[in-house]
Amino acid sequence: MIAAVILVLAGLYCLARGVMDLRAKRWVWGVLGIVAGIGIMVAPIPTEIQVQLPAQKAAAR
Repeated sequence: MIAAVILVLAGLYCLARGVMDLRAKRWVWGVLGIVAGIGIMVAPIPTEIQVQLPAQKAAAR
């Protein structure tokens, strides 16, 4: 959960920085920032973790 929030914040920062760079006419950095932001935002984040426990052996009596 915390990792997802950090990734969203990083994506938003990249997008905002890309827009600021485009407005300052730094075209390459602006495009790279926007592409990085979009890439971070569309990356799949696993939300479920599946744990498989080994089967228990029958107790010897």
